[in-house]
Amino acid sequence: MLSSSLPASALPAEIPGSEGRQSEVPALARLRLLRLSVTDLCNFRCCYCMPPEGVPKVAHRELLSLEELADLTEWLTRHSGVDRVKLTGGEPLVRRNIEHLVARLAANPGISEVSLTTNGSLLPRLAEKLKAAGLKRVNISLDALDPEQFERLTRGAKLADTLAGIEAAVAVGLTPLKINAVLQRSSWERQVPLLLDFAAARGFELRFIELMRTGTEREWCASEFVPVQDVREWLAGRESVEELASAAGVPARLTKVSWRGAALTVGWITPRSHPFCEQCERVRLDARGRLRRCLMDPSTLDLAALRRDTGDAAALDAFRAYLERKRPPSAMDSALAMSLIGG
Repeated sequence: MLSSSLPASALPAEIPGSEGRQSEVPALARLRLLRLSVTDLCNFRCCYCMPPEGVPKVAHRELLSLEELADLTEWLTRHSGVDRVKLTGGEPLVRRNIEHLVARLAANPGISEVSLTTNGSLLPRLAEKLKAAGLKRVNISLDALDPEQFERLTRGAKLADTLAGIEAAVAVGLTPLKINAVLQRSSWERQVPLLLDFAAARGFELRFIELMRTGTEREWCASEFVPVQDVREWLAGRESVEELASAAGVPARLTKVSWRGAALTVGWITPRSHPFCEQCERVRLDARGRLRRCLMDPSTLDLAALRRDTGDAAALDAFRAYLERKRPPSAMDSALAMSLIGG
């Protein structure tokens, strides 16, 4: 039952188009992973993530401190099944003193793993500090291994910076390292073999991700979409592709691929062609303390404000009611820039 201090009308609505799609398992019982966005900002301008001019900078007074983010995370571990945290952005490494947040989270006995997703460009100067603070591993976004294509896609970033970040992560033991590659119709036939070569030579897990429609670049996203199945069929026509068991709640469908004499694990993430929402075990928290049940959910719950203004008991009632309405979206489609919803 809702606390009397927070009427039902104050709760966010269900995800549009999700009526009748509720899982039988209570949402709170299914939660395992918190994606914690520490900033909306990024030093890249990837076409599928944000507009060329970037996103409006949030007023400093609206951002939670790292200590407040850690406190909210600890609250979530006490009141849900969350036991793993992945730091995201924007680009999480542009947030000053991020290693202090890592240390606080890693010291929480309720958290089994702190990991991070990044474009890698700032890892050469931060990898050692992050490892010492307790970061376990990193996912690095690498959509192209052609320098000119990389620069076009990121609107000016340098491939060499991300490659240096990958080397820095490996050197300090932020492993197993996973490479995330968003597929694009105009370039996948050239980039996929290069990425397979790169990952196979280094023993990295490679993940191919379908492009979603977000933000101001919706027409570009629509024109560049290619189903994962097209790429997988192309690969299966050339090399051995063997299904592997995937852990519950993991969005990637794992395969063992034999590629030019080497074996590697390739994950296929299919949010548009084959959604995996029924197995979802994640919830998102942004740098202002707002919860989001799904990447494409337009409704948020301002957990930081609720705890501050109504107290923990009412906040917990609101949190439970909000999570009970966790539903698959009707489409993986959002008018918000990806960096604003935690990537």
